[in-house]
Amino acid sequence: MSEKSFRMGFNSSLALRRLVLSPIVALLVMVAPRLGAQDIPELPMPDGSGDTPEMIVKLLPNNLGPVVNQPKALKLSSLRGKVVLLDMFWSKCPHCEEHAPHIVEFYNQYKNRGLNIIGLATDPETELASVRQFMAKAKISYPVGFLTTIVRAYYGDSHDSGVPQMVLFGSDGKMVIRRIGWNEQVSKEMKQAIEEQLSKVSSSGPTIKPGSKATAKPVASKMKQG
Repeated sequence: MSEKSFRMGFNSSLALRRLVLSPIVALLVMVAPRLGAQDIPELPMPDGSGDTPEMIVKLLPNNLGPVVNQPKALKLSSLRGKVVLLDMFWSKCPHCEEHAPHIVEFYNQYKNRGLNIIGLATDPETELASVRQFMAKAKISYPVGFLTTIVRAYYGDSHDSGVPQMVLFGSDGKMVIRRIGWNEQVSKEMKQAIEEQLSKVSSSGPTIKPGSKATAKPVASKMKQG
């Protein structure tokens, strides 16, 4: 496929996605409170307390994963108490294809120290084959699911909705860093942030307070593919 044809097809696909998702995103903006200057997005609380609602991600079967009987869905509240990286990508995005092997390297290097990575495909569920091909090419062995509108609204950047987009949470459930795109500087910043959070866990253990109040407020945005 020529570059011109790819761009034409990409732009048409993006325009269609915007048309479909615009009413949903607009509804989230109307219903959900906005982030204040001091608010830090958090993962949902397991006991349902706090302002962040439970979010469920549908997972894809992954033969490369360490868990034989991987669940079909993941509650994000189950990730509290862990260092977690959410990696948002589009299976047909060249930049995502370039960055995926580096995320796999992070996982292989830090999984034994407690790093958890969840891949979130922005593709519609009808593009299951494309997502699986992406996973196989990058040799992804961590769980991968489909990005939902509510996950995007709570954790995606409201000013730059491009992919790849990475969001790191500490063991306290709070967002630590969010980066978009991939280059040497982003790689360095993500690596440093991951090591810092894992060091906190190993030195003092998780600082989870089950009754504490989460302060995350969603800001809806549409992910740009590419």
